[in-house]
Amino acid sequence: MIPASLNIHLAGDGLKFTPGRAAITLLLLPGLAIFLRARRRVIGSDVFLFLTAVWMIGSRIPEDGLNPSAVAAVIELFGGYILGRVYVYGPFALKRFLRIFKIVAFLVIAMAVLDPLFSANVVISIADTIVANPFYTVPQYRLGIARAVSTLEMAELYGTFCVAATSIFLFLETKPSARYLWAAFSSFGCTLALSSGPLLALIMVICFYVYDRLLGGFAWRWKLISAIFVLFLLTVFSLAAKPLSWLVSHFTLDPSTGYFRIYVFDYVAEQISARPLTGYGFGPIGDDDFLSVTTVDNVWLVCAARYGIPMIILFLLANLASFISFANGGQRDIDAFMVRAGTGFTQVIMVFVLVGLSVHFWNATWQFWAVCIGIRGSIKEWRARPRYGP
Repeated sequence: MIPASLNIHLAGDGLKFTPGRAAITLLLLPGLAIFLRARRRVIGSDVFLFLTAVWMIGSRIPEDGLNPSAVAAVIELFGGYILGRVYVYGPFALKRFLRIFKIVAFLVIAMAVLDPLFSANVVISIADTIVANPFYTVPQYRLGIARAVSTLEMAELYGTFCVAATSIFLFLETKPSARYLWAAFSSFGCTLALSSGPLLALIMVICFYVYDRLLGGFAWRWKLISAIFVLFLLTVFSLAAKPLSWLVSHFTLDPSTGYFRIYVFDYVAEQISARPLTGYGFGPIGDDDFLSVTTVDNVWLVCAARYGIPMIILFLLANLASFISFANGGQRDIDAFMVRAGTGFTQVIMVFVLVGLSVHFWNATWQFWAVCIGIRGSIKEWRARPRYGP
């Protein structure tokens, strides 16, 4: 992942191409051609992701016309999804993806070690000196230690990437020694971020892996987990006077920052209710001098504020439709590797969905999320085909 600050501006301060955005753009049209030529099946997430992209651009047209920022976000989201759907299909492609991903993960985490070591965002600082963009050069500290960001913009984004990497290594790596070595390495990388959301998600990923290993022979195991999760939320929201405050105080490293987030969330949610269909675009949210321009650490609220509530509904459905199926699996369910891969990428998607409640994703992490949804959709399509199908 190359720092997004190393970008090319095509129209002054308007449309710009980050390294990830440029790569997606170059591969998108060939990928669509491959997808159509191979006569791949259309699945639910394809439809919902396409509708999400249409709404993102269309919701801004009445006020902004063809908004460059909305177009850029759609290129990253829809383009990244298509790349995952097209280029990572079947066991061979997944194993090839894993080999490449190991290199990326090693470089990202190895460079992250430099941040607490030198008490600076080393890679970002170097990139900013090249492009004269000092916005992300000031490191954040927690527990007296500089939080790692590696090549990404914030510690939360880097930590989320490491959690996703842990899930991918635990479920896709076939050799036990390599599986645990890579999972431990990515878990170590996550701890360098010192971020509550990713650390909690990391614990969940590891626990679910152990749970899957112990009860792998029982088809009802994930239904049980879902029921326990729903019961936990119902209990908290029924018994706690302030359920969100209770969750913040018990599941964050620094509750004071969590309480401030709740204050911001309440304000933004109130503003969204005033413009639920099209949102506010990329300008201030409401008219409060401070809260209208402050950072909103919630990807769902940010998207709803920019594009309207229909966008986040469609996007959530796209995430769920990439792995939920109401039909019986095909004969290819006997492929143990593909079953594990499906579980691993389902966890990755849920990590993004849940951590996104306290983090806003953009640039590389937004693109990576889209690619993972596409890969999970490809796994779903592959497993649903007849055993001797193409």
